[in-house]
Amino acid sequence: MSEKSSLTIHGVTDTLEEDDEKYADALQTAGDVFAEVEALFDDENYEKRNGWFKDESNDEGDIVYAKDTRHGRMVTISTELPMPPDFVMKETWDGMETLPEWNQNINFAGVIASPTPNFDIVTYGNNDVLVVSGREFVSARIWRKVDDGFILASRSVTVPSFKSKHKGKVRAHLHMAGARFRVNPSNPETTLCDVVMLAELKGFLPKMLVNQVIGRIMLMDTVTNRRHFQDLKAKRDNNED
Repeated sequence: MSEKSSLTIHGVTDTLEEDDEKYADALQTAGDVFAEVEALFDDENYEKRNGWFKDESNDEGDIVYAKDTRHGRMVTISTELPMPPDFVMKETWDGMETLPEWNQNINFAGVIASPTPNFDIVTYGNNDVLVVSGREFVSARIWRKVDDGFILASRSVTVPSFKSKHKGKVRAHLHMAGARFRVNPSNPETTLCDVVMLAELKGFLPKMLVNQVIGRIMLMDTVTNRRHFQDLKAKRDNNED
């Protein structure tokens, strides 16, 4: 077994079986992006939004903040979800393949490989947004329990054995995607959720157009995701009656 075939973060080790050693580079990529996402969330400048500017907002009080980096525009948003963090984490991780059923922004989604309980490789595509055609992503995901919550991180990877079934979709590059789910101190039954994303959409798109679309996509996803958890809570409450 090569050194790349295992990864330890927060006292939990992901170890690849022999058949999954072809995903060793993807595992290391996931570890790298996890460290970057955790450092970002722990940075007091992030908490205070120092260096970020308001990008998009809606009538529900959601605000997307953005900052420009050498890889493009990074966006972030914070919201409250009406279920506890362990439920939110499990649904976010396990619910990948059902995304298109409730998220109108997602065209398709699937799990390519799931080598360990904390690490997998997924593919998904979004629908057209404004004048930007839908993109396809292939990325490694990893999660850990951190303090009283969870951190999930993701980055694009190359999987030579994977052949896309979706012709005509431009393969975008996800430099960083991360989510932090924490217990809401004022209501332990709800989750404080922070999401950050930095993606290069590829294709021949003017930078100004990409910058307009990125924040809007995050805003739409946030509203849709919160509605999904509201529906799940209503279903749970009805079953308890």
